[in-house]
Order: sequence, then C-alpha cells, then structure tokens
Amino acid sequence: MMKYTFTKIYITTIALVVSIIPFYYNNQKEATYLSIVLIISILVSYNYLFKNNFHFDLKLNHLSIILGLTFFAILSQNIYLNFETIDWDIASYLVASQDIANGNVPNQYQWESKGPVLFYFYYLLMLFAGKNFLIFKLLNDLILIVITIFLYLTIYELSNKNKLKSIFSSLLFLVLMSQSWAVGEFSEIYSLFFISCASYLMVAKISDRYKYIYIGTLLALSTLVNQGTILFALPILHYIFLDTRGKNLKNGLIKFITPGIIFHLLFLLYYSYHSILDVYITTYIQIPLGYIQSNYANLYELKVFFRSFYESYHPIYFALLSILIFLITQLFTLFNRLSNYINDWIITFLITSVIFYYVGSHNYYHHLIFFLFAISLSVIKIPNSQSLLIYSFISIASVLLIIQDGNQAVYNLKNTESLFEDYPLRKLSQEIDMQFQNDYTVLALDHTLILYYLDKPNYTYIIHPSNHAEDYIVKTLASLGKINENYLEEILLYQDPDVILCSARMIVKGNPTKNTLFNCAVDDYRKEYIKLDTTKYEQNLNLSYYVDPYREINVYIKKPVDN
Repeated sequence: MMKYTFTKIYITTIALVVSIIPFYYNNQKEATYLSIVLIISILVSYNYLFKNNFHFDLKLNHLSIILGLTFFAILSQNIYLNFETIDWDIASYLVASQDIANGNVPNQYQWESKGPVLFYFYYLLMLFAGKNFLIFKLLNDLILIVITIFLYLTIYELSNKNKLKSIFSSLLFLVLMSQSWAVGEFSEIYSLFFISCASYLMVAKISDRYKYIYIGTLLALSTLVNQGTILFALPILHYIFLDTRGKNLKNGLIKFITPGIIFHLLFLLYYSYHSILDVYITTYIQIPLGYIQSNYANLYELKVFFRSFYESYHPIYFALLSILIFLITQLFTLFNRLSNYINDWIITFLITSVIFYYVGSHNYYHHLIFFLFAISLSVIKIPNSQSLLIYSFISIASVLLIIQDGNQAVYNLKNTESLFEDYPLRKLSQEIDMQFQNDYTVLALDHTLILYYLDKPNYTYIIHPSNHAEDYIVKTLASLGKINENYLEEILLYQDPDVILCSARMIVKGNPTKNTLFNCAVDDYRKEYIKLDTTKYEQNLNLSYYVDPYREINVYIKKPVDN
C-alpha cells in the first residue's frame, strides 16, 4: 500500500513540476527542453513506477458524468464565439447548403467539394438557426457533445467499466478540440459523428445480427459527408476480421459493404435524375485525386501542429507526448507480444487517422481531428500506472483552460445577442442590402459569409475563394461544361454582377501573396462600379481570429442606371 501511495505521489509530482516550470521559465526552446526532461523521467523510472497495476475508479453515475462533460464541452467550444470567422471553409458550406432551400440539389448550381450529406446536415441546422450564424455555431456544439459521449461509452466498454479512464479520455478529446482551428463546423466533425457511433457499436456487447449493417451504414454516411473517410474502412475491416475470428467472414463483409453500395447507388440515381451525375462522380473521384496530388503535407507542419498545443495549454501537449511515449515503449518492449498491436483495430484506427492527414496533403490542422479522436481512444492501451501521469496532465490542462479562458467563454455565452449584432460581415451585408430596392446579384471572390447573410447564391459556380486558384478543379469543371476556364476574366470584364467582393491579397501557404488570378481594383477598369468604404469592418477586432492585415474587404457596387 505504501509503495502504491509513493508511486502515485511521485508520478503526479512529475506532472506538476513539468507543468509549472513554463510559468517561471521562458525560453525559445523550453518546449524541447521540457520534452527531453519528461522523456528521460519516464524512461529512467519506467521499471520502478510505470509497471505497477493499481486500480482506481469513481463512484459517479453516468448521467452526472455526461452532464459534466457536456458543460465542459460547451465552455471549451465557445472561447472564440466572439470572432465571426475562424475558417473560410464554413462560409462556403453555408452558401452551398442554403441553395437547397431553393429546391436545388447540392452542387447543382453552387459547387463545393464535400459530399451531399454534409450540406443536408447544414441545411437542417440552418432551419433551426435561421440567419443567426452564432446560433448555428452553438447548435454544432451538440454534434461534438454526442461524439464525446460515444467516446466515453466506447472507453467504458473497452476498460471493463472503468469510469475514470472513460472520463479522462473524453476530457483529453475536449481539451484538444478547444483549439481555435478545431471549433469550426468542419466536415471532419460531421464524419466523426458517424465514425464515433460506429466505434461504439464495435465494442458494445450486443449480439444483434444486423450490427455489421449498422456499422456499414454509418461509414457510408460518413463518406457521403467527406469522401476521404473511406480510409476508415481499414480499421473497421480489421475489427470485423478479429470479431469473426475468420468464421463467417464473408457474411460479415457482405453485411458491412452492402449499405455503402446501396447509399451511393441511391445518390447516383438521385443525381442522375437531376442530370448532374457527371458532377457527382467528378466530385467523388477525379477532384479528390487532384487534391491528393497537390502533395503539400510534410513532417515539419506536423511538428508545428503538436507545438500549437504547447502554446495554448502546455500540459495537454505533455499528455499527448506521454501517450506517444508509452505506446512506443510498449511496442519496443513487447516484441514477443507484437501481435497485441497487430491484432488491435484501435492501433489501425490511429495509423489510419495519420494517413488521412497525409492523403489530405494540404497541412490543414482540421484534417487531424480524426487523429485527436484516435489518440484519445488509444488511452485504453495505457496501463493504470502510466495513465496516472496522463490523467495528471489532463487535469492540470482542464483547470488551466477554465482559469485562462473560462471567463471569456462565459461572457460569450451570456452575450450572444450583442455578439451577433457586432459581427462585422453581418453589418456589412446590411449596408450592401440597403443599396438596392430590387433583387440583385453578388459575385463573392472572398468573404463568402456575406452571401449567407444576404441569402444569395454566388454569381459563379465555384464558391470557395481558394478553389478559383486550383487548376485541377477549374479544368475539371470546365470539361463538364459547368464553367469556362477563363470564367473569372469573363465575369469581371464583360458581365454585370450588381455586387463584387474580392481581396487584392491573400495568404497562400502561410505567406502574404498578391492575387494574380484577377485585378481586384474593379473600379479602375469598370467605371460603372463604385467602391464602398469598408475600413470600419476591416478594423473590427471580431472580424476573424486569425488577423490578416493583407486581406482586404473590397466591395464594389454597380451604379444605378440613370433614367
């Protein structure tokens, strides 16, 4: 008993010391130094401290735990609610989704690169939120909460009903997802909604003969949100192989694959009926292949990703590092039981989540959302004595989050109405709308969120600003007759959208870059347009979390024709 008590105290002391030092020691390489200290501390004391197998658990009921996790999720997800935009993908998804209200099929008249189920999900939440973008953000918190609950239940089943391990795995996920780049309404979150449910069904003690059908249905829906999640068929197939132990494997595979075939056939027929089957197939095959071939992903950016956690809540960075150390240590110290790793679908899930990031190939952090879920899930692989160090880091990080950013989150949640009123692009959209008495058209080559506020389609088929610069997208859609290859020049020089939104500069791969696609000084070559003064909107601190001094808000209004 004394030995276990000493071990617990020593392990928690390591976590406290490593977590406290950054508050008193400031150095450019402090993260590196402290990482080395942590690694040495673990390896030196591994045989003495981290091979014990003591048990600890909590006596809380599930409802109390779920309510606690829900409260923490709401708090951690709304730290940045006062910022109108964090990622421009979300605005493009909103514009693509609102076209459904006009009776159109996703990608029929407004093109975005994701699957149709994402846009129907968005449209459903938009019905509840109205045109209140802030309410839409809050509704998306419910999706993350459900994912967290599935994670909690999955760990609970895998850990022989260990509530403490289940709680801390869920807390780890929520703290990781509290980062500015992770609180957006990304397609990965919607796909993870289905995948997390499938993960729970894979471990739930049910003998339903339709289980593989349910799991196959969930993965199919995930791929109809984000095409790349077809990769997560790998850990599921691994699970089915292990679950059937090679018996009735063919029957299990048929049950798993059939829903995917049926759902995609239904959408093929649906798009064929609306005469845009070519667009559907291209969006699912040809364009994703071009996306993969962009080949921007690299190890350096992955390192920067991990360091970003240190800059926000450094104990969570050490929690991640500890998990990776323990997983790698197990791998190298259990060669005689290497099959324990090979025959484990959770490890396959973790590896697949990293592959997903590299297949995405653009270094976008939100491509690692699946990894954050997988690393939280992999805590189940860590023995109790090792988990104590991880729990300590997670506890400190959770407290730090509440102390450091809790007040901002509470303020945001208490003042939702005034925050929404102060969103600058919303105010700008009202100013634009006041310029017209009749219906009007809008070409948004940037700041597409204004299209959402105005409830207007984009004048051009492609919505997302960055996709205008992707040759493989433009050429592919041009080959289908949806656009001309020089469509931007044609619109800006010869057509007459009533409003033009653009920026002369943008950030490309982290660097401020002059926009070479088109000349954003529209009033220089189209004298029938006047430029609005948008200085007050550009200077509004709530415009965007990521301050970009090079990104302008240029708004040009077509002058009314004199009678």
